[in-house]
Amino acid sequence: MKHVCVVGAGIVGLSTALSLQSAGFKVTLIDSQKPGLGTSFGNAGLFADYARLPFASFSMLKQMPGMLLDSTSPLRIDPGYTPKLIPYGLGYIKACLPENYRKGRQLLTDLQKLAPASNQALFNQAKVHHLVKKNGCLALYSSQAGYDAARAGHFKEREEQGVNFEFLSAEDIRDLEPDLQHFYHAGVNYSDVQFSVDPLELSKQCFQQFLKDGGIWFQKRVESLGEFGSQAFVNCGSERLSFDHLVVAAGEASGRLLNSLGNKVPLVSERGYHLMLQPSGKTLSRPVGWLDKSVFITPMEAGLRIAGTAEFAKTDAAESSQCVGNMLAHAQTMLGEQKLQSSWVGSRPSTPDSLPIIGPLSDGSRIILASGHGHLGLTLAAVTAQLVTDCIFDRADKPLISGLSIQRFS
Repeated sequence: MKHVCVVGAGIVGLSTALSLQSAGFKVTLIDSQKPGLGTSFGNAGLFADYARLPFASFSMLKQMPGMLLDSTSPLRIDPGYTPKLIPYGLGYIKACLPENYRKGRQLLTDLQKLAPASNQALFNQAKVHHLVKKNGCLALYSSQAGYDAARAGHFKEREEQGVNFEFLSAEDIRDLEPDLQHFYHAGVNYSDVQFSVDPLELSKQCFQQFLKDGGIWFQKRVESLGEFGSQAFVNCGSERLSFDHLVVAAGEASGRLLNSLGNKVPLVSERGYHLMLQPSGKTLSRPVGWLDKSVFITPMEAGLRIAGTAEFAKTDAAESSQCVGNMLAHAQTMLGEQKLQSSWVGSRPSTPDSLPIIGPLSDGSRIILASGHGHLGLTLAAVTAQLVTDCIFDRADKPLISGLSIQRFS
């Protein structure tokens, strides 16, 4: 039985560990934190099947200067983090070129078409069906201009990609979610969207299943990694552990580990926030997004969670009171008077072209990468796990893996 190490115990790493176990591998999982406590804990809970358009586009690029000057916008850059963003920014502009955008869009679409079957396999293996609901998701606009632009732009693109949705009038929205304030003009219902009512518990149950299936767990900080001959290894302080294969699924920390191998990948910290709202008597039956502000409110077992923001800053930077205040104000616009129960911030691992990095470090390498998912970690975790497993068996879709390879940044 071959032994594989997965570095990173977020939802991508946990899904990968379970997929490898089901394929017959002995698996060791390593992380400096307890499973699920990174970005996987704080997401909006959506399995966003509609997310098939790269954020790297000229239409988004043109909006950025205005967004950066608007203190209420969902985009923020910490001035001290700017030098880190120079190679990222150059890569972003390159990814916006029409040919590259179309290629990225096709790769995301191909991943999303594979995702439902992979998700179902994960839910079955980890026995987490009770933590996932399929009530759809509303994406709303508060202005006629914004809605018309979306219909002519990305809704048209998504329709061409086969995304299932229906347009909604203000009256339709009111019937579906009567507790919403009437801030919206119109929107859509993505009826195929699933969401988790407790992302942390979902990760915990995946981890418990991993242990039941014979998985080995180490809570250690991986300092560096490498490969020699027929073995890949991780260095945890003075201890070196060797394996037949190694999977890097360490989120934003993957950049540090890749640097230890001499790979300068433009993987950056794009921080997202969530607020848990105090009970107010308002309820929702599905996630609701206000796309003008790039926030989603999701009904979870612990209450309503509003999530969003793209803040480029160091992982350990202090929480931005401005971001928290903006999101609370958005929640109040959407639901009326709301009070803050708790806030959280975590770092998404983001790439310039907003595509994940999946596949071998190089031809014949025993190190497989599974990181850089940005906003789509939960959405693409299970299909990433399947692709990683296929890579080890050398049966992966070669055009897809080639498009997602780290070599695209060289």
